[in-house]
Amino acid sequence: MVRIREVGTGARQTALRGPPEALIACCAVDLVRINGKRFVVSIALALLAALAALALTATAPASAASCPTFRVLHNDRIGAASLPAGNYSVTAEAGLSCQAASQLLARFLEDWDGVLPTPWRVVAEGSGKASFTRGSQPGFSVARVEGASDGGNNILGKLCTGTFTVNAGSRVGPLLFPKGQYLVYLPPKSGITCRRASVLFTRFLAAGGALPDPWQLNSQTATFFKPANPTRSAFRIEPLNGA
Repeated sequence: MVRIREVGTGARQTALRGPPEALIACCAVDLVRINGKRFVVSIALALLAALAALALTATAPASAASCPTFRVLHNDRIGAASLPAGNYSVTAEAGLSCQAASQLLARFLEDWDGVLPTPWRVVAEGSGKASFTRGSQPGFSVARVEGASDGGNNILGKLCTGTFTVNAGSRVGPLLFPKGQYLVYLPPKSGITCRRASVLFTRFLAAGGALPDPWQLNSQTATFFKPANPTRSAFRIEPLNGA
């Protein structure tokens, strides 16, 4: 008689009688049971590890992108945010490309009254620093940097030298230009010279409110243009200290 203890979770004992091959068969069955249990446990642990990895991936926030610098051409404002002239780092949140962030920044700098299009809002964070948010959608932030190479300003176009003086508040189309100092911008690909833009703006101010045909005015950006060729025949007016 051979007496062995079964390897497993129970504490019972089994007495076997017979030839050695019976003992071998018994032990083989026990090993299959043991290996089967270990295999099931291994699979379960692997599945739990995979699920945990997926959960971490789903909840981990995507990193923001650091974009090429952007150059603000003059001391400017966007609503409550003060943006002195210089180079700015642009950081776009995940889901917003660097190109889109730069285009939005240029568009906000061009805005006449500092009121951003819905749902955008600006959060001033001190001189030369601001965040632009739109609820749960990805936004971007900017911060003035020292010593950086000149950033891109081709989106804004060319800033004419000097300032234009409006001696008395005048209305042109839907916009009122209060007395003060203004800057003249030539949008990208504009064929108008700075001198020509100043002459035209002087004429528009003296026209008593109505624009001479065929000129029109984009009231959001204070851009004067001809509908037949709005890219080549265009110039923009901006308050000296921004909006």
